[in-house]
Formats: sequence, C-alpha cells, structure tokens
Amino acid sequence: MGLGSVSEFCYNLTESYLSIKNNTEIISETQNAIRLTRRYLLEDIFTLWNPLNSEISFSYNGGKDCQVLLLIYLGCLWEFFQMHTRASQFDAKYHQFPSERLPAVFIDQDEIFPTLEQFVTDTVDRYFLSLYESLRDGGKSADMSEAFRQFLKMNPETKGIVIGIRHTDPFAQNLLPIQRTDPDWPDFMRLQPLLHWKLANIWSFLLYSGEPTCGLYKLGFTSIGNINETNPNPYLKATEHTVDDCKFQWEIENAYNKSCSSISCSALHGDDIERAQKLDDDYFPGWFLTDDSLERAGRIKRKPPNN
Repeated sequence: MGLGSVSEFCYNLTESYLSIKNNTEIISETQNAIRLTRRYLLEDIFTLWNPLNSEISFSYNGGKDCQVLLLIYLGCLWEFFQMHTRASQFDAKYHQFPSERLPAVFIDQDEIFPTLEQFVTDTVDRYFLSLYESLRDGGKSADMSEAFRQFLKMNPETKGIVIGIRHTDPFAQNLLPIQRTDPDWPDFMRLQPLLHWKLANIWSFLLYSGEPTCGLYKLGFTSIGNINETNPNPYLKATEHTVDDCKFQWEIENAYNKSCSSISCSALHGDDIERAQKLDDDYFPGWFLTDDSLERAGRIKRKPPNN
C-alpha cells in the first residue's frame, strides 16, 4: 500500500458515509459538512495550488479534528488524481499516483502526552506522511511563527498549509476557509476547510471510519494540549453520564473499517496509564460529549506570569 492506495481508501470511506440514508440528524448534518469541506478543497483550493506537487502541506498533530480532515483530504487527493486521469489522452492504466508521501508539518510546541506522540508516529506510517516536526530549544517551546518560518525555509515550494481548526476553537470565530497569514507571520496561505464543523460531526465521522484514534480519548479527554495543562473533561465523569448517553451507537456498530467489535483506539503509554490511575474519578470516553461549549473544559488555564 502507498499514498495512492490510502487516498483511494479514504475516498471510498467518505463516499460510504455520504451514502448513508434515513439516519440521525447528526449524520445528516455531518454529510452536509463533508460536502462543503470537499467543495472548498476541490473547487477553491486545488484549483489554485496543486496538492500533488508539494505546493500544499498538511498541519498534523494527531488530534481528532486534524485526523478527520486528513481522511477527507486524502479522499479529495484521490478524486483530484482521478479527474486529471480522466482528462488525459492516455488510458488510466498508464497513470500512476504521482506522490509517495503527503507533505505534513507538526509544530510541537508543548510537552505532549507519550500516547499522543506514539499515535502521531504510528499514523505517519499509516497515512504515508512526510512529517516535519519542529525542534525545541533546550526543552523550551519554540515560537510558533518562528517554527513555521523554519519549516518554510526548508520547504520553499509550500504555498499553503491545511489546518484543522474549527470556528468553536479559541480566536477562530472570524477565520475564513482561505486567508493569508498576518503581517508578523511568515507568508503562506492558511487553508481551513473544517471551520464549519461541530464536535458531534467530528465524532460521527471519526467513529464511523473505524480508523484507530488516539487512545487518550477513551480516557475522557476531549481536547488534548500540553501534558501539564490537560485533564479528562470534568463533564464526562461517570457520575454525570449513563451508557445510553452515547449518540453514535449506529456509527460504532456499522463502522466502515470495522475489524473488531470495539472502537479502535491506539495503545496507551505506561506513563499515561499511571496518570489515569491517580485520578479520583472514572470518565466516559470523549465521544460521549457533543456540546461544543464544553469541549475544552479539561484544559487548565495558564496562570499569568508574576510581575
């Protein structure tokens, strides 16, 4: 299997989800969200920058949002390739998928959970990513703009970077699907085709995909950040929910890539298992939460520096 094969798989996965009929309101809303994201990619973004010649890179950190966008993006790569193949004077059998790996960038600013770090490593191989990971300076977080500046210096062919940000994320309310970076940042186009998605849409498509997700989500995490500033979501404490509260049972039972009877999550690192055992409460998995306003409730606000 290579990038072409995994892109074809993602295309078929997306088409399968879009073909679901007579189901929940969440699935219907997610289908519309997918259609808009695909339109942004195929009609607005890929017509300006060729995704198969390294003009576009993908921002990847292993989180649920960027994994959903990656699956849809890869499917659009396959559709883009097929469109060009059909337009060629040569028969399809003479066309080979032109890229071996997808250019991707991971701006690793914070100390991250070992489980997430291993998940990123595993999915780099699973989705055939060529991942640039920013370096830290003496253990300190690099400035994000400087980290992107270094990436672009090493990858000057990059014109745009796909980012899995949503309108419900901090400072994202007024963002556009395509926009240039601010003047004090290195110059590139921010490509943000996931802005309109809600948390329920993310869970619905991701759980239906049957693809392995980061194991931290089954511990009750809903938004994963710095290891020292992220806890399981307090609104998922077992005392607050019952098993009937999961809204995605149909997606779980009818998953596209279903290889076992349970949800596929990555293995937990021993350090993260130890952290979980020290918690006073048990938590339901992250996908039991669908309220966007509570998604980041597990994030600990940073204290301002002392004057």
